[in-house]
Amino acid sequence: MNLKTIAGNALNHLGVPRAAAAARRLGLWRGGELMVVLYHRVVDPGEVGEMDPDLIDATPADFDAQMATLASRFHPVSIDEVLAAHRSARPLPPGSVLVTFDDGYRDNFEHAFPILQRHGIPGLFFISTGHVDGRRLFWWEQLSLFVRRSGLDRATLEYPTRKQLDLSSPAARTAVIRALNRTVKDIYGLDVDRFLREVAAACQVPWSEADATALADRALMTWDQVREMRRAGMGIGSHTHTHRVLNTLTAADLDQELRGSRLLLEQRLGEPVTTIAYPVGKSIAGLPWVKQALADAGYELGFTTTPGTNRIGAGSDPFDLRRLPIDRGLPQGVAEMYLSFPALAR
Repeated sequence: MNLKTIAGNALNHLGVPRAAAAARRLGLWRGGELMVVLYHRVVDPGEVGEMDPDLIDATPADFDAQMATLASRFHPVSIDEVLAAHRSARPLPPGSVLVTFDDGYRDNFEHAFPILQRHGIPGLFFISTGHVDGRRLFWWEQLSLFVRRSGLDRATLEYPTRKQLDLSSPAARTAVIRALNRTVKDIYGLDVDRFLREVAAACQVPWSEADATALADRALMTWDQVREMRRAGMGIGSHTHTHRVLNTLTAADLDQELRGSRLLLEQRLGEPVTTIAYPVGKSIAGLPWVKQALADAGYELGFTTTPGTNRIGAGSDPFDLRRLPIDRGLPQGVAEMYLSFPALAR
C-alpha cells in the first residue's frame, strides 16, 4: 500500500470524510464548488472478454458503494442544473457532485445506469457518436486485440514511421500497446484507419469490418439505450465523433469531430446538446483555436480529466472543467477520502 492509501484508510477510520461532508452541506467548506467524477467502464473484469481491462474503473459492487457515499454525503446534480448555474452565474448548492462516464460502453447502461437510478443520482454520459452510430470498435481496443492476438515474437510496423515491435513476452506486448496508443494520441494528422490496418498487417492478425462490428455490438451501447437513459433523467453529451485527441487534428477534422458529433446527438435525441468531454482529457487552456472551435460548434461546457474541483459561473473557464478519475481497486475508505479531498488524487 502506498502512503496515500495508508493515510486515506486512517483518516476514514477517524471519520474525517463524514465531518467534511457535514461541513459541505452547511456551506462551511468548499461552498459553491462542483466536483465531477469520471468513469469509463463499470463491470467485473471477467465480463469484458477480449476487451482492454484497463478501461474498467469500478466493479458494479464498488460503484454501488461509491454512489451510496455520494448520495449520503454530497448533493448530486444533473448537467441541466450545472448548465443553469453556468448561464445565470449563480452558485450551485454546497457539496454539488456530477457523475460522468466517457465513451459509451454497454456496461454503463447495464450496470451503472440502474445503480444510479437506485441512488437517485442523475449521471452524465459522454458518447463517441461515430462508434455508437457506426458500430465501430474503439481504436485502442483494436490495437490491444492486434497485439494480444499476434502469434509473432517480433513485428515490423511501416506507418507512420518504420518501427520494430517486440512481442516476445506479455510485458513487452503491454509496452507495445501503450506505445501504439501514444501514436494515436500524439501525432498530428495521423490517418488512424490506415494505422490500424498497418498494425493488423504487421501483427499478421486477420481482421475485417465484420469482426470489428461484432465486437462493437457486444461492447457498446445502442441509440435505443442512450435514449432510454435520457428519458430517465440522465444527461447525454458529446465525446467527439471518433475519439480523436483535439490538438492532433486539422481544422477541418476538428470541426467534424465537434460539430458532427453534436448534430448527430441532437438528431438522435431530439434536443440540444451543449456539453463535451475531451478524448484523453488533456486541458485545452493553452489552445485558443480549440476553444474557438468548441464555441463555433455550439458547446457551452467542456470537461478534461485534470483532477480538481470547479467554480461554475463568472470568472471560471467553461471549457476547462476538471474531473476526478476513479481507479479500479481503490479501497472504499480511500475512495471516500478522494471524494472528500480531491487534491489527494493528483
